[in-house]
Amino acid sequence: MKPRLLFIPFAFLLLVLSALACGRTSSSTPLPTAPPQSSYPDYVPDNPFVHQEGKLVIGLDGQPLKLRGVNVGGWLLWEGWEYGKGLLVSQTTLMDRLTTLVGADQADSFEQQVYANYITEADIQEIAALGFNSVRIPVNAKILEDDSQPYVYKDSGWQILDNVLSWCEQYHVYAILDLHAVPGGQSRLTPSDPATKSQLIWNSPENQDRTVAMWHAIASRYHDRKIIAGYDLINEPLPPNGAILNDLERRIAAAIRSVDPDHMLIVEGGAFSSDFSMFPAPISGNQAYGFHMYTWFGDNRRQKFNQMVALTDAQQVPLWEGEFGENTTAMIDSTIAMFENPDNEINAGWCFWTWKKVPGRYPALEAITEPVSWKAVIDWIGDPKHNPQPSLNQAQDGMNAFIQAIQLENDHLDPQMLAALTQWQK
Repeated sequence: MKPRLLFIPFAFLLLVLSALACGRTSSSTPLPTAPPQSSYPDYVPDNPFVHQEGKLVIGLDGQPLKLRGVNVGGWLLWEGWEYGKGLLVSQTTLMDRLTTLVGADQADSFEQQVYANYITEADIQEIAALGFNSVRIPVNAKILEDDSQPYVYKDSGWQILDNVLSWCEQYHVYAILDLHAVPGGQSRLTPSDPATKSQLIWNSPENQDRTVAMWHAIASRYHDRKIIAGYDLINEPLPPNGAILNDLERRIAAAIRSVDPDHMLIVEGGAFSSDFSMFPAPISGNQAYGFHMYTWFGDNRRQKFNQMVALTDAQQVPLWEGEFGENTTAMIDSTIAMFENPDNEINAGWCFWTWKKVPGRYPALEAITEPVSWKAVIDWIGDPKHNPQPSLNQAQDGMNAFIQAIQLENDHLDPQMLAALTQWQK
């Protein structure tokens, strides 16, 4: 989760959901020892791609690789707060309210312009120039598949992914493909862009099948792209129990392995990617565990590190910190120092949330300057009951201004945040 403002009702919601989610593994609870990596049927000796070797990730040069990167959130999966307002505004809600303002055709055009301008070749070039070696690409399933046409994948979505992978290849930046919102959603929270409760993936066998089929299609298309460091299977799942998550992840892994023997799988746990108790052993002979670390309810980083180190020691699997951030510069600085401490065994690296956004309570790495005309639009979208509805012309002006504002040439790099994130370069 990556909120802009930590309102009490939302904080309470997160705590309740965490309590209802699968039980966390205590740092004092002994973890079962997993079978040897080479005993898994999908283990590939001398794998030429980025891959797992014990607790390490190995790069294309055959040497240990630590991924140090940024998420490109807000691009292919939207949350209202990233655009300036709307803690609980999902991409579907944002689009529905834009449609109310300007009609379906103009709302769809805006969506395509965001896809074309929020992240471009210039962004990947800049990310590489600043010293980051990887990007995590959060993807909404809807860029590839409409609910009205399941299993029919859109050329427009493939083209977006093709382009960013080509940019990553050009600038030597590893890509992690992250299914950030599965068909139906994996929680009721905005990062999952959820449908109705009955259509959540845990309640819908059809959406489980669609998710498995989508990963099969992704792996079929990109099985030979070595720039992909891994497939992040499901972002921040909140299943009703651990067994259903374990089963679904294994189905996804089998579908991927039927067409792609080489790419590393990244497996996230329950309770916002902090509980891995449903995985007594890895699901693959080539995987990493992806965990997330946010500290809005207190600084429990030491406890989380202890839990994750116990997991990696027991199962001999790399740890990759796939999301952290949304905090003060000082907290980011100390968190990077902890990630870079070899005693904490974050051997696979880390990925900051997020490369670009409209600054809110916390600073942005690449700050989008919010146009006044867009502020009127996003304020109404975020809270239509308490803000005046913009006219058609006002909405059109705001949308056009936002498309200009999100382009890298109009953004502003925060030097203090950059210094905190790149301290390991010294």
